[in-house]
Formats: sequence, C-alpha cells, structure tokens
Amino acid sequence: MPAILADFIYEENLEAAILNGYRTRFFQKFTANSCQLFLRGKDDISVSPQIFGIHEPVLTKLIDSFAAGGYSDFLLDIGANIGLTSCQNGKGFSEVHMFEPNPLCYRILEVNAAITLDSGRFTIHPFGLGDCDKTVKLTVPKHNWGGAFINDAVNAYDSATLAAKDSFKSLDKDNYFDIEITIKNAATELQRLFGELSANNLLCGVIKIDVEGYEPVILKGIAEAIPQHMKCLIVFESWNADLDIEAILSAFDGRASAYKLALNTPWKKHWLKPIKLFSLLFNRKLETRIEKANAGRCKGDIILKID
Repeated sequence: MPAILADFIYEENLEAAILNGYRTRFFQKFTANSCQLFLRGKDDISVSPQIFGIHEPVLTKLIDSFAAGGYSDFLLDIGANIGLTSCQNGKGFSEVHMFEPNPLCYRILEVNAAITLDSGRFTIHPFGLGDCDKTVKLTVPKHNWGGAFINDAVNAYDSATLAAKDSFKSLDKDNYFDIEITIKNAATELQRLFGELSANNLLCGVIKIDVEGYEPVILKGIAEAIPQHMKCLIVFESWNADLDIEAILSAFDGRASAYKLALNTPWKKHWLKPIKLFSLLFNRKLETRIEKANAGRCKGDIILKID
C-alpha cells in the first residue's frame, strides 16, 4: 500500500465520541420544530427559527393578521435578507416582492423562496432601495448578517447606534466585513412596482422594512410613489429614539396614521429584577398590543396605516 495511504490515522477519544453522540441527539431534540429553510449556523437570526420554528413570532403573527384582515394583495419585504419574513408570511399574499442587495444573502434567499413559496407568485429584486441610484459599501456584522447597514450620510443612525444595535461598543472593523452592493432610487422603483400591482388590481398590501437606518429614506420614497387608490400597512423597526414620526407622516399628505407595538408586562420598568420575577406568580402573561404612537419622536416597532 502506498505510504500516503498507509500512514493515515484518525484518532478519536472514546469518551468524546460518546459525548458527541449525545450532543447530536440533544440537538436533534431541541431543533425538532426547526423551520424548513436554509439557515446560517451561529447567526443571531438563525437561533429562534432552529429551536422554535419561527422568526420574530410577534411580527409574523402581526403580518398574518394584516393579510387576514384584507391587506393580502401584496407583501413587499424591503431588506429581505435570507427570506425569513417572506417565507413565513408569503403564502397569505397574492404577490411577494423581496428586495435584498447582499449577494451572499440573495443566493440563500433564492433557495428559501423556492422551497416555501409558490412559483410565479414571488419576485426577488437583487438591489436595495435608497435616495438615488448608486453603488455603496454594505457593512455586515459577522455574527448577524441580518444587521447589515450602509454607514453614510443618508443613514439616520449615528455610529454609536449602529454599533449598539449589535451589542458592540464601537464600529470595530474586526466585528464586520464589507461587500459592495447596488442601491436604486426608492421612489422610482416603487412607482414602477405600484403601477404593475395596480394593473393587476392588487391594491391593498403590507410593506415590511428592515434596513438598519435607511427606513426614513425608503418611507419618503413610498410616500412619493404610492398611488391615491392604493392602501397599505407598513411595519418597520426604529433603534433611534429621535425618529421624527411627524415628519414621516407629513410626507404622506394626511394619508398616514402611526401606531406602535407595546409589550405589556406584569412589572414596571424601574422594579428590581427579584420583584419582577415575583410578580410573575400573580400574572404569567406577556401581551403585545398595538397602541397609537405618540406625537413627536418614537422608538421600537412602528406601524403606519396608509389610506
């Protein structure tokens, strides 16, 4: 036998082999309800779908309720990433349009959409939306591809907010990698898309935006592009406590009203942790409801109703 073959030996500790067998069965047990999608191991957004079979359950149920309530003509997923929202909610809509500029995520998105959504009812747009047509650098947190952002003058978040949203103290380059992406003018692209939807009599839908600070720019584009005869519910997250809701609403010329998701707990924020835990003995429910957003500035999960 050739030496290159005869000399090969792979040794494994017996205890480690047994332990690995138990670890495998333990993992299979805990991921028995995993969603049937391709996920990136160790990524922040992959944990919940693997263990519980669902990504962001509150928002998933919220979007499902919108579809059931008559807003089922279209779903626009702006910042689709690997398709968790579209793949979970997409079957409730006549058409699904996903915008994802990261080419690495785009390839996974293609596969996940093909697995879960009906062929011919979804379209993937391989670019992002912004203030104009341009090529820019996308900064991607290594542990959370869903948190990718464009750190430029257009972004509403400052560097501290961009770092803090991913639990970092600063934008240390060791925590990120960069990739070049294409951005297109939001108003122009959405005007074209709204025209196509209108031509197919698809007039009431849902828009989910997750673009890490580009939300105000895209909302302005929606306001410029959406026809008077179309209605939609827009869901987006703001990490910025200084988000000016009034400025966003004014762009829609009286057509928009703002709401937010509010978590109701059996404790007050200022209570000590032991007291919070003790309060669970008397009320074991955590309820999330929709409340009218206060005038001025707002933070958290926000809903706009466009009539």
